[in-house]
Amino acid sequence: MDLHEAWKNLDREKLTKPLRGEIEIRTASKHPVQRLIKSFRYALGFIIVFEAMFIYFLISIPQPVVKIFLALMVVVYALGFMANYRTLRKIETHFVMDSNFKDSLQIIYESTKTSLAFQRKAWIFIYPLAGTTGFLLGLSIKTDVVEVMQSTRNIIALVITLAVITPMGYYLAVWLENLSYGKYLIQLETLLTEMNQAE
Repeated sequence: MDLHEAWKNLDREKLTKPLRGEIEIRTASKHPVQRLIKSFRYALGFIIVFEAMFIYFLISIPQPVVKIFLALMVVVYALGFMANYRTLRKIETHFVMDSNFKDSLQIIYESTKTSLAFQRKAWIFIYPLAGTTGFLLGLSIKTDVVEVMQSTRNIIALVITLAVITPMGYYLAVWLENLSYGKYLIQLETLLTEMNQAE
């Protein structure tokens, strides 16, 4: 069975990688592209949950300053949803049986890497915003945020909080990204390398 025939039979089985001139076939659910699709779908689900929480707080919290930061978080998560959804749709569109499979996998690989790289850069700005929003949200439960934030001590506390939360949040997000996507991107990269070597 050659590579082209294996790709055409993806309705029953999915190509994972060629090995010593043969094609290893596995079920669709174990194909690295299918795993990437699932990971993006899970990410969209989490975004929807957090978006709903921010909208709830935006409606229920009366203090205008806190509302502004919550509104910014709603916008940020909406943009994050759009970015992930576009990448997911691009992967699903190119993961078809009647196209050039190597080109399709290359597009999927590059699109996923580009999307994740963009999101990592965005986290540098998102986490300070998220940290500030959480800090103000916590204060707003029992106090007036505007009055409390006039204190130098509270401003210093916010700065220290951001200095701790931002790098922690960033590296946690990178770890979660590697957990969700890294293994399958490596499998896809290996598959593409072996395809190029087989030509």
